[in-house]
Amino acid sequence: MPANTHKPWFRERQHAAKPRNHRLLILASFLCFLLGVVVSPLSRAESGELMLQSVDGESSPALLHSTDVDLQVNGMIAHVTYSQKFTNTSNEWKHAVYTFPLNENAAINSMEMRIGDRIIRGQIKPKAEAKEAFEAAKKAGKKASLTEQQRPNLFTQQVANIAPGEEITVTLQYVQQVDYRDGKFTFHLPTTLTPRYSPGIPLNQFNEKIEAEISGTGWGEPTDQVPDARAITPYMREGNEGPQLTFNATLNTGLTLNSVTSRNHRVNWSESTGNYLVTFNQSNIKMDRDIWLEWQPSPSSAPQAAIFTESKGQHDYALVMLMPPQVKSQDLQDFDRDITFVIDTSGSMGGRPIVDAKESLQLAIDRLSEKDRFNVVAFNNDTTRLFETSVEGTTRNKQYARDFVKHLNAGGGTEMAPALNAALKRTTAENYIKQVVFITDGAVGNEAALFSQIKNELGDARLFTVGIGSTPNSYFMTRAAQFGRGSYVFVSNTADIKQQMDSLLYKLESPVLSDLSLTLPAGYAQSAEIYPSKIPDLYAGVPLLLNVKLPHNADTSGKITLQGTLVDKQGTTREWIRSVAIASTSTGSTQHLGVATAWARKKVAALMDEKALGRNVDEVKQDILAVALPHKLITEFTSFVAIEEKIANTQRIPSSTENVRNLMPQGTQFRQISYPQTAAGVSEYVVLGMIAMLLLSLFHSVAFLRNKGGRG
Repeated sequence: MPANTHKPWFRERQHAAKPRNHRLLILASFLCFLLGVVVSPLSRAESGELMLQSVDGESSPALLHSTDVDLQVNGMIAHVTYSQKFTNTSNEWKHAVYTFPLNENAAINSMEMRIGDRIIRGQIKPKAEAKEAFEAAKKAGKKASLTEQQRPNLFTQQVANIAPGEEITVTLQYVQQVDYRDGKFTFHLPTTLTPRYSPGIPLNQFNEKIEAEISGTGWGEPTDQVPDARAITPYMREGNEGPQLTFNATLNTGLTLNSVTSRNHRVNWSESTGNYLVTFNQSNIKMDRDIWLEWQPSPSSAPQAAIFTESKGQHDYALVMLMPPQVKSQDLQDFDRDITFVIDTSGSMGGRPIVDAKESLQLAIDRLSEKDRFNVVAFNNDTTRLFETSVEGTTRNKQYARDFVKHLNAGGGTEMAPALNAALKRTTAENYIKQVVFITDGAVGNEAALFSQIKNELGDARLFTVGIGSTPNSYFMTRAAQFGRGSYVFVSNTADIKQQMDSLLYKLESPVLSDLSLTLPAGYAQSAEIYPSKIPDLYAGVPLLLNVKLPHNADTSGKITLQGTLVDKQGTTREWIRSVAIASTSTGSTQHLGVATAWARKKVAALMDEKALGRNVDEVKQDILAVALPHKLITEFTSFVAIEEKIANTQRIPSSTENVRNLMPQGTQFRQISYPQTAAGVSEYVVLGMIAMLLLSLFHSVAFLRNKGGRG
């Protein structure tokens, strides 16, 4: 039997040349540790965390920014004038970059740049062409502005060659379809964003060249799932210093209003000649929370059906609203439910968001009955299920769930895909309706991949979303619910929780309106292009909205009729019907400007949904260009560019680029965000240094004991 040749490492080292190797080991250990400590904060991208502050830290910005918003609402169409003012307070020439959010339904159809008394109107162009024109003007020393879309609810404004002491204003005009549900109209305007997580493998790990759009000036590291991470992760700042906003609104609703409120702000409102004028208590609003302006008609004025029309070019356009009957869930037939509650516990939920999310979930658990089955899934980097399979809603099981939720804390990344898979792919007992309630801030950059996953894994389930926080990703929340054939609510502050969750839970407890059919006039049926193309599931308090385009002078005489059935407690089927008469736009009916633009935005959204589900990108791009260019819309493939022809920076004085930083969302308590680890990083020097120092300590300990033993 051969002798054991594996000797303890310390016995071999005792016979090494002590003086020199000993000093080298100490020096190497110290250098590794020092390198990791010094460099690691600058390379958090390599270690899974990155500071959201830009490199200039807390120094005063050279560029000051403010936003003025003027809102004019006519019926269900909002017309917004959105002016961004950039002031260069430094002694240097500056280029400004500002990434800002809007509502996902915002259809930007005009841009102009104002320099003193001079106005340069923007031109809509294919995205690459607009970018090329802007960069050429910037290089030539001309004043120019470029407005690009990064996501349907996230845009970037660039302004080139702002002279010292100069002020440049970029004014966007956009149309936004107003939301109506649960008896209230809502206009939503985001003012900042929650930093977005980018799942996937960082592109810098790939040895081969990867064709990817990695331009941008943000902090995010591009990954295979989010190659444009830098464009959607603007630098943030804390505190009171930052962009401010002024806001004024005029509501021409054609209805008598009971109230006008804002969830996150105090407002004043008054009636004047049939219009309602709205101002905020504060003249300058801190841009750290979304604006949710809501107006509620009196019960006698609440609309049951409405149509708004516009004639533009060779086509007529219509926005049609049909409200299903309002019934109480206790009057309808019961059904068995199997509900999975999914709660986001990632780092972006830190602070008030995780508190509000937990309270929202506790309220939902309390509403469960013993005939319901349920489970709870929590996720960040990892996914955890409370129960192996769904359990009955007994008092004991609900208490287990309350205790589980109570001890949840926020931290880590936002890996949504495994959590969605755990909720959607689970098996459900026979005759149970499978429902998923997804509670999150939606702060991710891979929305399209998640939409595709929801579509592919949904089956017979229904997905409902709860947007948490003062600045949730409303694009993800609303579109995920659309792909999930469910509904959504937003909990923007603690005071919202009960009202919003009651609204959502009522929808979960009420059967989906069934056997829906839509009857159109002959002209519509033969030649109309309608979005959505299929009737979606309808829930209590939510109307059917149709965006319609048809040839000018088409025969539109008749009615649009929506009908369906309800089953009451006794099992009796009751039919219901809603209809609205159509007046041809050629007969002098009232024109509602913006209806055509709203239709175009809905078509673009439908095409982007097709892209998310795998349709050829080039085909989608050509179809979007065909609608975006004539309607002058910013999209993923089109941008606005404005260029002043004369050269401003005639001496070609070097200019520096400055990012206008967004404020951190109100109530959020985190300054760094986690995302996937890279294969190697500077932080490894810290680990190597610590290991070396531990080994060195052990070496000294063994040597000391040996020497002591030898002396003894």
